[in-house]
Amino acid sequence: AGRMARAFERPLQALVNSLFHGREPYAVFRSTVFLALVVKLARHLRRIALRQGFKAALVDAVAPTLKRLPQVRAKLERETDKTTKDLRETFGKTLTQPRVTLPVEGVAEARILELMGERKEIDTKDWRDGKITGAVYHGGKEHYEFVGKVCSQWGFANTLHPGIHPALRQMDSEVVQMVVNMYNGGPDACGAFTTGGTESILMAMKAYRDRALAERGITDPNIVICSTAHAAFDKAGKYFNIHVKHARTNDMMQVDLAHMRRLIDNNTVAIVGSACQYPHGSIDPIEDMAKLAIKKNIGLHVDACLGGFLVPFMDKAGFPVAPFDFRVAGVTSISCDPHKYGFAPKGSSVVMFSSKCLRRFMYCYLTAWTGGIYATPTMTGSRGGAPVVGTWAAMCKFGERGYIESTRKIVGATRAIAKGIAGMPELELVGTAEVCVVAFRGREGSGVNIYSVADCMKKRFEWEMATCASPACIHLALTLPSSGNVSRFLEELAESVAAVKADPSAFTSTAGLYGMAASLPDSFIEDAAGAYLDAMLEAHAPAPAEALGA
Repeated sequence: AGRMARAFERPLQALVNSLFHGREPYAVFRSTVFLALVVKLARHLRRIALRQGFKAALVDAVAPTLKRLPQVRAKLERETDKTTKDLRETFGKTLTQPRVTLPVEGVAEARILELMGERKEIDTKDWRDGKITGAVYHGGKEHYEFVGKVCSQWGFANTLHPGIHPALRQMDSEVVQMVVNMYNGGPDACGAFTTGGTESILMAMKAYRDRALAERGITDPNIVICSTAHAAFDKAGKYFNIHVKHARTNDMMQVDLAHMRRLIDNNTVAIVGSACQYPHGSIDPIEDMAKLAIKKNIGLHVDACLGGFLVPFMDKAGFPVAPFDFRVAGVTSISCDPHKYGFAPKGSSVVMFSSKCLRRFMYCYLTAWTGGIYATPTMTGSRGGAPVVGTWAAMCKFGERGYIESTRKIVGATRAIAKGIAGMPELELVGTAEVCVVAFRGREGSGVNIYSVADCMKKRFEWEMATCASPACIHLALTLPSSGNVSRFLEELAESVAAVKADPSAFTSTAGLYGMAASLPDSFIEDAAGAYLDAMLEAHAPAPAEALGA
């Protein structure tokens, strides 16, 4: 091999010497530096094109300067103040008297329980009729009371102290292992309990980042996800300094594999597929993605947070589905939320790995801390025991047969609604609607603004729909409470479409909001989102001392 290299080196040496014969060393140096800068610029421009496109990048670059102009700043402040005022009114409509200071004297338990009853009534009245998308997945009073009794026994227990709470540690590990077995994990498959789907996704992405650094020396990692993947992957990019590349979708709102393949480079540490994705309910082609991951020697994360307790039971419920779990060689991690269709209390998710070696890269160790050795498996330190035992109890209560039956109801209702919408001349489905989400939009040429339809559904019939963008559509995530409302939903949807066609100007609030958002730079929209979050975190007005009977 060395002899062959030397044989090629000599002609190359002669060629280079002839090209630069008679040139000053400085000229050669200058040309080399210029070429290096051109290559670096080309790579930077390519990265911009892959991430967001040149137009969006230019707009975002100019936006900070525009916001500093007095006229623009003044208008933004007026709009932000108006938005904040409207949000405060919205959040304050159903409030009981807020309390923002400690009562001087302790309040009687009976009075506190009375107030809790009043506030609980506010929180349940909007979902008990099954007319909201997602959010409340079971809704049964007896089930909630059962899980509540279990949770109350471990409300003050902390998973950070397994020596003090050995039974809690056991149930924590048992929940994880039950979920791993649901996803057909092999003998080395493992996982960890987290507080929600976002934390599960964050932990998986941290593991890929840290493994790539340790094993491949990658200091500028990226992941390639479908544009429909959950926003938590972009959040992971922001938190962990991982570049996030977005692959396009095909007509069924599944990832365009050819585009994903082109986005993968030497710094790619993982690709991401969904089963199913949130906006449109489609399942990405996991088997084909796994082959790509194996070929490129990178990880494949399957996000099953939404459909985590539906998709594993679809085959047995009579809805065949392509393999998506650890049966597929190349799948290296999965996220799943028991607190959705597993009917567990909120704060319950599981992140799974195909091997204990990969899971190790999720951990955080501090061995030189003055307080002693500190090591945690996930983002949290202290983690309450109530979600753990509540999840354990819910999973044991329903069992495989219970989840098969709930899957049959929810997936069946989803497909029935999808079939009804497909028969409406003004509407068309977006995505496959094969699990629990039905997404749809106005047909081209129908003259129906789908956001106006969502407004009408809410104002006239009290349906809470989710609005999505790119493409503009709305969706309904079916749950047990809404699974019995198929006929009612289709009837009221048809009436809403007719109402919008008859008077398009009567339902324009959401349409106007999204139309404005589409025309503004991201940083302007972030200001509005920040105002929303500020208002959400406020307690609004201070309460008089007698509000709690103190």
